[in-house]
Amino acid sequence: VLFALKQHGAVPVDVHVWRIVTRDYDPALREAKSLTPAVYERVGDAFRRRFGAVFAGWAHSLLFGAEFGALRAQLPAKM
Repeated sequence: VLFALKQHGAVPVDVHVWRIVTRDYDPALREAKSLTPAVYERVGDAFRRRFGAVFAGWAHSLLFGAEFGALRAQLPAKM
C-alpha cells in the first residue's frame, strides 16, 4: 500500500525492524525503553540515511523478509 501511494521512504516499524536497525545501523537505539514517536522516527531515519528516501521502504521490505528466512522452509509449497 505504501508503494501504491508513492511513499517509498516510509518505514513501518515493529520489533523486527527495530532489531534490524539496532543490530546493523544504529546500536545506540538499544537504550530506548519503548517505541516512542521520536524513536519510531529515528528508526525510519536510519533506513533513509542508509538507503535514501527513494529506497528506504524497499530496503525495509527486503530486510524484514530476510529476518524470517528460517520460517520459509515451514511454509506450504503452494505459498
